[in-house]
Amino acid sequence: MVRFTHPQLFYLFIPFIIFLIWNVISLKRIKKNLDALAVGKIRSFLLNRILFNRIHLKSFLIILGTIFLIIASVGPQIGTKLTELKRKGVDAVILLDTSTSMDAVDVKPSRIEKAKYELSRLINNLKGDRIGLVVFAGSAHLHMPLTTDYAAAKLFLNSINTQMVTNKGTDLSAAMSLALDNVASENDKYKVLILVSDGEDHQGKALELATEAKEKRITIHTLGVGTPAGGPIPVFDKQGNQAFKKDNSGKIVTTMVNDGILNEIAMITGGKYIRVENQANAIGPLLSELENMEKRELKSHVFSQYEDRYYVFLILAGLCFLLEFVIPTRSGKEIVWEGRFSK
Repeated sequence: MVRFTHPQLFYLFIPFIIFLIWNVISLKRIKKNLDALAVGKIRSFLLNRILFNRIHLKSFLIILGTIFLIIASVGPQIGTKLTELKRKGVDAVILLDTSTSMDAVDVKPSRIEKAKYELSRLINNLKGDRIGLVVFAGSAHLHMPLTTDYAAAKLFLNSINTQMVTNKGTDLSAAMSLALDNVASENDKYKVLILVSDGEDHQGKALELATEAKEKRITIHTLGVGTPAGGPIPVFDKQGNQAFKKDNSGKIVTTMVNDGILNEIAMITGGKYIRVENQANAIGPLLSELENMEKRELKSHVFSQYEDRYYVFLILAGLCFLLEFVIPTRSGKEIVWEGRFSK
């Protein structure tokens, strides 16, 4: 199979063909003028040093060389070749809290949107690492398996909202258990979990799972999204009017980030706890941690790709122009003038 890197350059043949047509017309006019110059042996004597066959050959070489040059500029790629692709990195699974409390607006524009923004920056900085997504509230679901397709990962991340998990509440342990089940058991030291939440845990088994992760040599970094002062949770009626969530007594509910449990999970596994508020570059310390992690060769495979062949036509064009340059058009023999011409 053949394909071309710059197929639009085929349009160069249009002015080239126009030039050839003009050249043919000009040659016919020149030949007509030469025929009218003289007749018989007089014309042969006048033009005896000119080798017309070689002139035609030189013209043919220029035309052929130009064709090869245009083909080379188009960038032909012919056939395939085998290439081994090696990639080093870590497996990172993001556990993103989508409970109602992540709609709180103490972090602008909201906790969930700030978390998605920072995680998008994290994905932009990955180099060869595989990334996976787990979403959780009252239950946990694998939103995206491990992949190196970062564009797809960002699409999955952008689609997350606080309405996608119908079970209400916050179950950190369900998310951690699901994530641990979805990472391979071998070479656990090359794996990391990134828990993103405001720290509310309605089940209370997260610390036990953190200990299990430590035994498997899996690091858990935690991002606490929210402020110690907390903030209200906006709710909207059917007309789109905003209010704030209230408890049974009619008071506005204020949700605060739970630094304690998130910090403890990170400490147990040797990870890092980062509070994400309204600061710029909140994800910076986590990027440094991932960059400094020991990496391994995660995948090595062979794939086929097109191989450039433009240089073949470039060499042929060069040979044509070189031959055209060295071929003489004048003969070494000359007819001697004898003072008269015989019939």
